[in-house]
Amino acid sequence: MSRIEVSTIGQFQKVYRQLKKHHILDRTKVVFCEGDSWFSTPLSMNILDWLVFELPGGDSPYKPVFGGGGLFLRKENSGDLAIDMFSKTKVKSLVRWYKAFEFDVVLLSGGGNDFVDEFLRRLFSGRHEMSVDDAFQHVIDSGRFEQVLKAYSHVLSEFARVRSKPIIAHGYDYPRLLGKKANLTLENIGLIAIFKKEIGAWIQQHIQVVLPNKNDQLVFVKRLIDGFYDRVLAVLKQKHPNFSYVDFRRTLDKDEYWHDEMHPTSEGFQILAHKMNAHINQILN
Repeated sequence: MSRIEVSTIGQFQKVYRQLKKHHILDRTKVVFCEGDSWFSTPLSMNILDWLVFELPGGDSPYKPVFGGGGLFLRKENSGDLAIDMFSKTKVKSLVRWYKAFEFDVVLLSGGGNDFVDEFLRRLFSGRHEMSVDDAFQHVIDSGRFEQVLKAYSHVLSEFARVRSKPIIAHGYDYPRLLGKKANLTLENIGLIAIFKKEIGAWIQQHIQVVLPNKNDQLVFVKRLIDGFYDRVLAVLKQKHPNFSYVDFRRTLDKDEYWHDEMHPTSEGFQILAHKMNAHINQILN
């Protein structure tokens, strides 16, 4: 059974009904996907792309969703913040979809964008040079971790009211190329590349005034990511028995695996997809 990727409710309904009509649905995993650019970036093959499409080699042990085929409803969008994706209004919409079909597993990607770009710009605007500890304390004092935790808790609780199926999220790996913008080409972004050659960066430009030392910047970003694991994902896992997450830290340990400041290359995403696929296997088998 091939993997089927759909993005609109109309397409999904049609394929779902056909699978059910021909008694194929019982052996087809139905996957609900919502997330940010690690699930959706067009700059390279992202995590979901690698999970949806057959990996090179055919007989590779890293087959998408344990190799049995699947119907994927993809609702992810680059740039989304967890506090927006999982707001009360958005979750109401997600729950309607989740109720309408018999999903086997939910894949979530979110939280990284909540701690970069505009958040960092506002947080450190007008501030002077400081230590890494002080910079991270400003993040803690902002309440951002609690906001993201609350947003995630809301969507997990609302989905649990419908059915108790596995919900799998992921954290992020430590960036290596701080300050590197994303190059836009006709191949990865289409005709927009004629007018806009690059996007980003999302981190360094907003922290270099308070943390001018490059090593301090890397340490600070590491603290941000560790904070997301410790203050959000780990807490969620303790409170929600059907929730688990994949730890990507120290996975992409070469510059060549990174496309820009925040996004891996296709090769990097493939490595992450292998790791996530193994986790999905463990949960569903």
